[in-house]
Parts: sequence; C-alpha cells; structure tokens
Amino acid sequence: MRKLKRILSLVLTMCIFIGMGSDIKAQAQTIEEVAKLEIKVKGEGTVIVNDGYSEYSLEDNDVLRANATVNSDLKLTVTPNDGYLISSVSGVDSQIGENGNSRIYAVSTKSDGTFIDVSFEKETKEEVENEIKEETKEEVNNEIKEEKSVSEEAKKFIAEYESGNYDSSESLEFRKSLVATNNLEDYVDEDFFFKEDYLQELEDTYLGDLLTLIRLSSNSITSTDELFDAYYKVDARYSLIPSVNRIVRSSFDGSSLNLAMARSVTVMRPNHSNISAPENSVTYYEGGYFMGQTGVYSVNGRAAFCADHTKADPPSGTLLANVHEETNDLIRKILYYGSEGPAQIGGWTYNSLRLGTAMAISNIRHGTSKTMGVRLTNAVAGLASPPSSFKAYIGDPSNSYYQSIAFWEYSPKGSLQISKSSADPSITNGNSYYDITGAEYGVYTGSNATGQVATLTIGSNGWSQEISLDAGTYYIKEIKAPKGYALDSNIYPITVTSGSRATMNFTDRPQTDPVSIILSKVDADTGNASPQGNGTLADAQFTIRFYAGEYNDGINPGDLGIAPTKTWILKTDSNGRCRLNDAYKVSGDSFWYNSQGLPTLPLGTLTIQETKAPIGYKINSEIFIRRITPNGTAEGVSTYNEPIIKEDSLNFVIKKVQSGTSTLIPNAKFRHTLPDGTTEELQTGSNGEVVIRGLTQGIHKIVEFEAPEGYEVNKNEFVFEVKSDNTISVISNTTNMGMSYSEFEGDGILTVNDEVNPFSIRLTKVNDKGAVLEGAEFTLYSDSDCNNAIETQLSDGNGNLKFKNLKPGIKYYMKETKAPEGYRIPVDILGRVHVYEIYVESTPVNNVFDYYIDGVKYTVNDTDSSKDIYLAGNKSDREVNIKVVNTIGMKLPKTGSWLMIPILLIGVGLMSYSVFSNKKKMKVDKGE
Repeated sequence: MRKLKRILSLVLTMCIFIGMGSDIKAQAQTIEEVAKLEIKVKGEGTVIVNDGYSEYSLEDNDVLRANATVNSDLKLTVTPNDGYLISSVSGVDSQIGENGNSRIYAVSTKSDGTFIDVSFEKETKEEVENEIKEETKEEVNNEIKEEKSVSEEAKKFIAEYESGNYDSSESLEFRKSLVATNNLEDYVDEDFFFKEDYLQELEDTYLGDLLTLIRLSSNSITSTDELFDAYYKVDARYSLIPSVNRIVRSSFDGSSLNLAMARSVTVMRPNHSNISAPENSVTYYEGGYFMGQTGVYSVNGRAAFCADHTKADPPSGTLLANVHEETNDLIRKILYYGSEGPAQIGGWTYNSLRLGTAMAISNIRHGTSKTMGVRLTNAVAGLASPPSSFKAYIGDPSNSYYQSIAFWEYSPKGSLQISKSSADPSITNGNSYYDITGAEYGVYTGSNATGQVATLTIGSNGWSQEISLDAGTYYIKEIKAPKGYALDSNIYPITVTSGSRATMNFTDRPQTDPVSIILSKVDADTGNASPQGNGTLADAQFTIRFYAGEYNDGINPGDLGIAPTKTWILKTDSNGRCRLNDAYKVSGDSFWYNSQGLPTLPLGTLTIQETKAPIGYKINSEIFIRRITPNGTAEGVSTYNEPIIKEDSLNFVIKKVQSGTSTLIPNAKFRHTLPDGTTEELQTGSNGEVVIRGLTQGIHKIVEFEAPEGYEVNKNEFVFEVKSDNTISVISNTTNMGMSYSEFEGDGILTVNDEVNPFSIRLTKVNDKGAVLEGAEFTLYSDSDCNNAIETQLSDGNGNLKFKNLKPGIKYYMKETKAPEGYRIPVDILGRVHVYEIYVESTPVNNVFDYYIDGVKYTVNDTDSSKDIYLAGNKSDREVNIKVVNTIGMKLPKTGSWLMIPILLIGVGLMSYSVFSNKKKMKVDKGE
C-alpha cells in the first residue's frame, strides 16, 4: 500500500511539472520581481519620469501607478513653473544634478514598493529676492570675508605702497614675519617681495595679508576721474612714452615697430597727492585677492597690451616683427572699449581696466580664464562692433620668449551714401517686375572709373549702405542695374569731406517692349492668313488685358482675382493682324510710351482673348498668355512673343481610369453611336485615352462593352449633343454612373471609372496536430471593435469557410466567435480573442495585388499553398487563404492559474509522506 502511494504521488508531481513547463518558473520570477510604483505630483510644475525606455510627463494632481520591476533605475526631472519653486521631494534615493531651475533625482524601485511625492509651492517675494541675491552671494560674502581677513596692520602697509612707499622698516619686518610664518623664503626677493616670475601663479588668488608681499600700485583711480584723464593721459603718457615709429596704415608687411614702455608714471589723485606707480607695470587687487599685474606699453603713442599673459614682459625698445591685423571681433571690441580705447567704458579703475584689457585678449588667444579678462569680455561682448576704420593689430617680438603685443589704429573718416528712384514712376509704380533693390554702384578714385575703392548696393528703402572714406573727390558709376531697369553708363563725381556725409540721387529708365504686332490670326487647316470660302479674317476683336507684376509662365492673373492694370479692345486687319496703336484700338485705356515716344508695353503679363469672331469662323475662347520679361541692360527689350491664333476642330476625349484612383486603363473598348445611327468601336491606348476628332452635329452615344482582365465593365451609356455653334451639351446625368464630364478649351472629356473585381477570403481551420476542424464559427466585421458584423461562416468537413465579394481598399476584421467541439477559442494572456485585420490594395492593370494580414504585407507573388497565408486565383477572381490553428482543450487548469498552487502542495506532501513511511518501515524491518 505504501509503495502504491509513493508511485501515485510521484506520477502526480511529474504531471504537474510537465504541464506547467517553464511557465511556472517564469511566473514565479515575475511575482518576485514586480512591486508597486506610485508617483504623486502636487502644485504648479512638471515631473518627467524616465525609465530608460520611455518618458512620462506628470503635472498638478497627476498620479502614476504601475507595477515596476524591482531594482529598476528611474530618473526624475522636477521643474517648477514660472513663479513657483520645488517645495519637497520624498521617496527618491538622491539628487544627481541640476539644470537651470530643474533638479534631477535618481530612484531605484524597492521590493516593498516605491512611493514618491513631489510638491511645488508659489514663490514669495522674499524667496524671489533671495534667488536674485544667490547669484552674487558668493562674491559678496567673499568680499566681506576678504575685507575682514586683511588685518589693519596689513592695510596700513598697503596704503603706503599705494602712495609709492615700499621701503619703511615696519613694512619690511612685517613682510619678513609673513615669509617666515608661511615658509615662502624661496618665492621672495631680497626685499621680501614676491619674485616677478611667481606673481603669475598668484593671479585670481586669495592672499589676505600676503598682499603686502606684492609691490601694489594705487587701486583707487577711476577711469572717469577728470584729474586722472587730464594729467595721466595727456601729460604723462604722451610725454613719457613718445611715438617711436609711425605705423603705415595700408600694410604692415615687412615693417617693424619699436615698443615703448613707461619706466615710471606720475598721476594725480583726487586729493592732489602724487602717486608714483611701480616701474613698468600696474597691479590690481580686490579685498584680500590678488587679481594680477600687467606691463604698461605703448605703440605710436597709443596704449598697447600684452597678448600672451604666460610669457615674459618685453623690455622697452623691443622690436616688433610680423605685425598683422587682428580680425577677431571680440578682440577688436576689447581694444575699442577697453583701457584708453576710443570708446573706453566707465565704472572701472585705471588699474582694473588696464589689467582686464590685457587679460581679456590673452584669454581669447590662449583659452585661459583670468577673472579680470572674463569680466571685461562679458562687459563688451554685447556692445556694437567697432567701425571698420578701427584696426586692431598683433605684433610679435623677434624674440619668441617675450609676449606678443596688441594695439590699434583709428582715423575717423567722412561717409558716402546714395539713393535711387525710377525715371518713369507711371510705368514702375505697383509693378513688382521693377525693383530698385540690389542696384550696385562702383566708387572710384579715377575720373574714368578706375581705382575702385568700394561698392554701394541699394537697399529696399531706396538708399545704399553708408560707407566711410578718406576725404576727397570720388567717381560713381552704376555697375549692376536693378531688376527691370536699364543700366546707366554715365560717371558722376562726388566730394567727401571729413566727418560729414555726402549723398547723391540716381535714376534709371525702366525696361519696356515697343511691341508692333500684338497677334496674328490664321486658318487652322491651312495655317495661312487667307480666309476659306466666304469668310474673312478682318474685324475680329480681341480683348487685351495687361497685368503689372511678375507671374509664372502660363499663369493668368485674372484667375487669381487680380484686376488688370490696363485693358484695350483691338481689331484685326484684312491680313488677320492686330497692332499696338490708335488705328487698331476700338476702345480702352491710354497707351504707355517709351523715351522715343513710341507705344510700349512694360514688363508684365498680357492675356489675349477673342471676344468677337470674324465672318465664317467660330469664336476661339482660348486665353493666350504672354509675358514681357527683362533682358540685357538697354531700355528696350524684345521678349514679347506674339501668338498665332488658329481655329481648332471640336474633339471628344474618353479617359478610362480605375475607380477611386488616377490609374489609367488601356485596352478598354467602347461603342460610339453617331448621329446618323452608324457605330464605331474605340479602344483606349497605352495612356488610357481615346479621342474622337471632328465631331459632327447631332446626338452621340458612348458605352463600354469590354474591360481588361481584373475590372468590371461600366455598362452605363453616356449621351451628348453637338450644337450648331459647335459647342457640346450633355444630355446624360452622370450621377451614380461611375463617370464624370468636363471641358477643356471647348473639347469634351469623359472620364469613365471601372471598379476592380472583388476578392474572397478562404479560411482553413486545423488543430495543433494538423487535423482539419469542422464547426468553427468565424464572423467578419467592418470595425476593429467587432460591433458591426457583416457575415458569419462555419467551417465545413474540410475545415474550410469562405467570405466572398469583398472590395479592395476597405479594411475588414475577422475573429473566431465559436470554437469547434472540444476546443477553446485561442486567447492572449489577457484573455482576449485575436482579431484579424485584412486589407487589400489591387491595381490589375499593373498586376498589383497587395494584401495585409495584421499589418504584414503579402504580394501577388506569395502563392505558396504550403504556407499559412497565400494567394490563389487570377486577376478576375483573387482568393486570400488563411490557416488558423486551435489547441486541443486541456483538463488541467491553465498554466499559471492559482489552482496550480494547491495541486503542487498536495503533490509535494504525498512525496514527503511516501519518503517518511519508507524510512519508518526500514527501521521496523531492522528491529529498531
């Protein structure tokens, strides 16, 4: 009995595990790895949740709830709206960054759930003010700290330095003490000042009392101090730093410059006490920070600056070779608005601006970021670029050990500006073909237009740009005519004076076409200007409309709702010609005239339409469109192309197309019944059209009697009449006939639509063993929600069912609505029945039959019947075949069902009982 129990429990357990397969393991893993995730947002702001695959955006009162895999890494970007701030963020692991007013947090989901709350609140006035102050808080605090951290004793010695006294015994002892305390013996000279080659390493560094180890110069003179400006800039600089070598403005090639450097400079402070600046350089400090020092240079009497701050200062008299113009706009701005530049900015001390100018240039050239240079760069970056006559230069010493030097040259000049207008506004006003914009004039120094120094271009306001020139006499000549105008070849002198603007106005003649013959009328059959029979070509009347402006070829501005600028009615003579003069004018507006007094047409568009036919001819209602376009540089152009007007026969076109498309169908056959009762057969050509030419007057009938393979014949008959005035009158009502009628230039056009033959769906139902299944019910729907049933079919003894007469171009939806006996309808993991989406695109004339099953495309070539989906039939009878598989019904619960848990526990219990009983029996048998 015990043996039987053990065998039964073992068999039961094996069945359970075989039935469950790997699904139990997958389900168990899923249950262990998934936990709850909840994110709540309160207040005006946005939270972006990024899980590495997609992003979710949450706003006020949004809640995100989901089951997330444990240990998933999330990134939250929290951003308050304008006027709001982040109040609190709970449930996150850490903040990993900031971007503007956004904060970025990292979150790893927990096995017991992850719950995150984000709150925003409105900023108060105090908080806004604090945020503004926060931007400069560090700088302000540092300044306060620095000021306090410089001892009063040190301040006293710094004041002595600023007055030029570096030799007091007290300051010497103070410096000795600082050097000893800070172990700086290797970095100072015999006077216990920092060595020059060490000072560069201390720039932008907080030093506190160690500032006394630097030979500081005065820090208090501002660039706007009138005494400073008058004494230092005029008296000191230009007397102590004389011009050594005059710069040649046009070129520095092959030249060299001597660099002058002040040995000492005496300036006047506001209290009228004398200050002797340290030899060769100035220093600048803020609070306890040493900001740097720079040499004081000049070239040709103007301030010059070191451009390579990491190199040694060149001594006075250093030869500058390889001087070149610097075109970097930011460096030009720094020199123009910097220390002693033509437009020096205010609010800086002399020392700070001198140092900032040098450091800014060095920063840009070498990618460094010295503080004073950055400050000045930010101050001038948004200012206007210097004028073109302001030239910045970089000079390299012949010894590369020394710094390059930046300097500038500037000589204000006079200016020149010209304007332009039309010589005949009656022609050009309101006509977009004429535009003075873009006219170009050369500016020359020679009276015969030689030695060009500039080009002036006329803008949309009628004025050229203003250019700077040295004072003198110049000569102006037009070198490019504006759109629609003749070129003016004259040369005009003009005088430019220093510091003032010289102006001059120019005019151009508009280009026109002195047209002689407007049109010619000929017989369409003979092509000659000779009438047939009793007809005549004289006294045909044409309406001529002129439209000012530029339109594309073939465009009738009247069709765009544009009113003509002028209109005339002109008549033909006995030769069928119509001319532009008063002898031919029946009525209308006045003509335009050119500079020679001849009737002329401006640039634009003409439309010509016959409004009265001559005796013996039908009226030609065609509108002829002609353009008069600019050409060359002369006033007169010959771009008008007179139309030769012919009389055409009356035609009727039959166009065969696939219904719902523009696909043309060749080889369709039609029967044409003529007014006398006779018939003729017509067949569309490769372009899908057939033309009946020279229609006779009376009743005509058209009907299709044969369509190409894959199309249904349109059996509707179309009837029309040709009137006595050779116009077509439609008798048939084409509504619901699969036809449409139109006319073009008096010809009739009948478009006949053919429907594509319908297709069918054949479905074969089998089980997972390949056996066909009878009794499976499938329903075809017109909507994806399967609410609108079209048809229901049952599979027969061969497992087949069929839906017929289905139209291409319409989406159908199909699903199993009843399984065969002993089977279940297949469902997905959410218990949903699969819905098949079927869509067909068919163009038989191109041998195209594309069918889509659940979005997967199959073509006319997918005809392998061994596959689950394939195409059968021909163009006239297409059949889409689909094989659907059902799984045999199971007695056990579904894999993953909660019913499996107790069954599994029972099996394990029986196995344990069997093992325990076996051990007990063995003990009894041994006599234990």
